Amino acid sequence: MKAKEFNINDVIDYIKARRDVFTSEADFQLEIGWAIKEKYPEAEVRMEYCPEFNGNMHIDIMVFCDKKQIIPIELKYKTKKCNLKSDKDEFSYQLKNQGAVNNSCYDYLKDIQRIEELRDNFSKQNGSEFEFEKGFTVFLTNNESYKKGAKEACEYREFSLKDNSDKGIGEFSWKNKDNKKSRKTPIRLKDNYHIEWHEYSQAEDKTGGTFYYLYNEIKKLNV
Repeated sequence: MKAKEFNINDVIDYIKARRDVFTSEADFQLEIGWAIKEKYPEAEVRMEYCPEFNGNMHIDIMVFCDKKQIIPIELKYKTKKCNLKSDKDEFSYQLKNQGAVNNSCYDYLKDIQRIEELRDNFSKQNGSEFEFEKGFTVFLTNNESYKKGAKEACEYREFSLKDNSDKGIGEFSWKNKDNKKSRKTPIRLKDNYHIEWHEYSQAEDKTGGTFYYLYNEIKKLNV
């Protein structure tokens, strides 16, 4: 399998037909990994992959194509409290309230930054044995607050994932840096990314019953 053949939309469509709710981020990660193996049986899939250049970095899913081409994928799954019954798998789900929208927005942009860093290290000019083809970040949630975005006065407005917005090249920081005890380091992006949410599923017709997803592609360096 050539890395250029990989299509993240095909993977998402595949799991949409099977699952409309997940118990946790780990459950979501496992389903994505399984879907990739089903659709691209020649690819090698590794969970929580740790690159040699950074022992503290763990990539949720690393796809190896033709042994030397890599496609890293980072995932986020954040829920609001809701009890749902899925018609697709006939399971009941008791979803927890995973608040801290501000931190999750920061973490999603950090995922993009992390894959940019991996791309820069896994490049031929750095003598890497692997070739970075492309990477993806995916965010799935039943919390519409992410789509609506942050108000101008919010401390996390620079990290906001408002629907139909853009994150350009540059640095993103908290409005009041002194008040943030964790995640103090600004996010620095080297490319431009469009934020666009799509409906993933409607498990039930009630608040919290509709899921939305966002994805971004991190492209290879032009050399």
